[in-house]
Amino acid sequence: MTDVELACCDSATRSNTTRLGFALLLKTYQRLGYFVTSEQVPNAIAEHVSSSMGEPYDRENLRQYDVSQARRKHLSAVREFLAVKPFSDDGKALMRHTFAEAALTKEDVIDIINIGIETLVRHRYELPAFDTMLREARVERIATNQALHTQIHDALGDAGRTFLDKLFVVGDDPRRVSPWNDIKQDAAKPTIDGMRDLIERYDRLIKLACHADLLKTIPVVKIKQWALEGNSLDAASMVDMAAAKRYAVALALIRQRLAIVIDDLCNIFCRQMKKALHRAEEALEKYLEDNQEKTDEILRRFAMLETLLNSTQSADEQLKGVRQAVTARPDLCEFSRLHAEYGGKNEFRFVWKFFKPRRAEMLRILNKLKLESTSQDASFERSLAFMLENCQKQSEWLAFKSKGKIALTTDDLVWIPEKWWKLVTGEVKRDAVPTRINRRQFEACVCLQMVRELKSGDLCVIDSDAYSDHRNELVPMEECERTRADYGEKVGLPVESAAFIKHIRILLTEAAQQADKTYQDNPYFKIVDGRPKLCRQEKKETPPGFKQLDDALRRILDGMGLSLLDVLADTMKWIGWGKHFGPLSGHQGKLQEEDRRKILTVFAYGTGLGPTQIAKNIADVSARQVSFVNQRQVTTEKLEAAICTTINAYNQFQLPRYWGDTKRAAADGTQWNLYENNLLSESHIRYGGYGGIAYYHISDTYI
Repeated sequence: MTDVELACCDSATRSNTTRLGFALLLKTYQRLGYFVTSEQVPNAIAEHVSSSMGEPYDRENLRQYDVSQARRKHLSAVREFLAVKPFSDDGKALMRHTFAEAALTKEDVIDIINIGIETLVRHRYELPAFDTMLREARVERIATNQALHTQIHDALGDAGRTFLDKLFVVGDDPRRVSPWNDIKQDAAKPTIDGMRDLIERYDRLIKLACHADLLKTIPVVKIKQWALEGNSLDAASMVDMAAAKRYAVALALIRQRLAIVIDDLCNIFCRQMKKALHRAEEALEKYLEDNQEKTDEILRRFAMLETLLNSTQSADEQLKGVRQAVTARPDLCEFSRLHAEYGGKNEFRFVWKFFKPRRAEMLRILNKLKLESTSQDASFERSLAFMLENCQKQSEWLAFKSKGKIALTTDDLVWIPEKWWKLVTGEVKRDAVPTRINRRQFEACVCLQMVRELKSGDLCVIDSDAYSDHRNELVPMEECERTRADYGEKVGLPVESAAFIKHIRILLTEAAQQADKTYQDNPYFKIVDGRPKLCRQEKKETPPGFKQLDDALRRILDGMGLSLLDVLADTMKWIGWGKHFGPLSGHQGKLQEEDRRKILTVFAYGTGLGPTQIAKNIADVSARQVSFVNQRQVTTEKLEAAICTTINAYNQFQLPRYWGDTKRAAADGTQWNLYENNLLSESHIRYGGYGGIAYYHISDTYI
């Protein structure tokens, strides 16, 4: 305790028996924000406070203090000393207002409560009971969501509501599925036929998204939450939902699925263009290999010309010999001319051949997408618009000033790579002023550049998710200016330019100096020919007695007769990892035997058995009960939270500390085999095949 706190304690108390009780009131309130009795204070904390004050620790005296009149008087003294106010009607009004505002941007009740606590502490209010905050947070969240649902319901009108209700009717579809089921289809394969199917699905979603503008005023977090709920519900469950919420969830899911389809169109476009470029590179290699004889012959004849020119023959005879050497093989002259004009190793010469079969679908995709430049340079955007406007023409060359609405200038072609310049403009030199472009080569060049623009973020796609405008995610500059000082103070970084640069340079210099000092102690780090090299770590020898210890542990574990279900049940009881799984709506779960069903669900999907096999082998549970928990209560974020809880609980044991000190970590990639026609599958040069790359974070205590 500080001297000021001790002085307050002396002035507020009259006897030594109440002095320790007052100190515990003061210190626990400073930490918790609300008052607790001494019975709720752990003995270790009470003993520490008493020793710091030099007072004897007597638990019986503290029990008497908890029910005494002195404690009730001391509550006011602590509030006065800390300048806090009791939780009155004004505090309740402030809390409700804060919860209402937080519910617009937060969906998790705990997040809403945390914001309310921060606000009450900032306004110097005593914190109410947690049940009070939990109840009020839920009430305000429900009220906020209902207000948003009603807003959308009223804005839709009768025609809009009737339009959305048709999504949940099977109708005359011979497949006996509703349009709601079609909305939630998975992505198509990244093939030419897959592109056609995806474009048709895009057109259907565009028609369904005619009312999506109503979501513009809705916070993004609410739209994501509604879409998450809608994705887990079938048509029958949607019909059972309250009408106002049903329309909001339907619009949110349509918007999310439209963004996913747009992302898939962009991904398939990029995949197909990469495939065309890869085939062009292979064609170039084959071309060079097939013409190796011509290259060798040209070099031989060049050497022969040098010998001829250095000979003692007359000039006329030398000229005659030169003419004969050059004109004897016309195919060599043509090969040399093409090589000189377009470059010997220019794979772009062959792109059109492999772009042509994909051209129609690629241009259809570009006509569907709403593209916008994210930089001040709009030259590529104008070139793209010019290409799309003239894609129906049959002529080989296009003039800059055509009859269309869009005209190009030489400044609009500055983005064209050097290898493409001759192919697109027909000009050899870059400083030449072209007046026309080759339509076919220009289309292939624009589509390849489109991939680079999308990957770099210089071009964004409206209504997309992965390819959206990153500037919309940035904090407004006015807010940055207002909050940067507080942010810098919290993270310990200077916010002024010069001071920030100096601080970072100091950190980098210290890190470099530390690396220089310690690298000589690393037996696996060497500098070979001026380049750093990490040697392969040698396998350590098996320590003596290891096999005996391993056998003993196996016998003990086998004798316990544990199964994976036992492990899941025990850990559920110990650390409660199942608390992270719950209704996607955020409401309290109402399942019977909730823990048992969560354990069986994790076991079914974690082992790959699936709900059907679980139902066949475990009594009193159906496949529907298992799949219901997976569909309605489990998401990727919830799984990650459960994993985090499990890892943190495991790290409380002593065993992981024998493996390392948790100060080192690394990342390692592993290829998972996937079929080639998959948006997640890519060819990786390191692994030599198609698949998906998963990265593991590895520390010295866990993977």
